Amino acid sequence: MSIIAKTFKNVLPAIVGLMVASCGTQETEAEKAVLSVLKDPDSAKFGKYTRIDERSACITVNAKNAMGGYTGDQQASLVKYKDSESWDVLSIREGSHETCIQVLSEVMKTSP
Repeated sequence: MSIIAKTFKNVLPAIVGLMVASCGTQETEAEKAVLSVLKDPDSAKFGKYTRIDERSACITVNAKNAMGGYTGDQQASLVKYKDSESWDVLSIREGSHETCIQVLSEVMKTSP
C-alpha cells in the first residue's frame, strides 16, 4: 500500500467524523429554535431535518398543543437572517417535509 493510500485511510475517518459532527450541531441548533416557540417543549419529538442552504432548513416536529394533545407531525420552517448565526422559526405547519422544502426554497430565492 502506498504512503498516500495509508494516509488517506487514516485521515478519512476523521474527516467524515467532523462532517457528521457539524451536521449534528446544525440540527441541534434548529431543534433549540423550535423548542423555544412550543407550548410544551418537553413533549417535542423530532423527525427529518433538511438543511436547504446556508440560511434555511426544515425539520419535522410532533409536540403537545395547548390542550395537551399531540399535534401529529408538523413542519417547522427555519431561517438564518443576514448577520445572524442563530435559527429563527418562520412557521410550524401541517404538511409534508417535501412541501416544506419546496416552499421554503422558493421563498429564499426571492429573499435578499
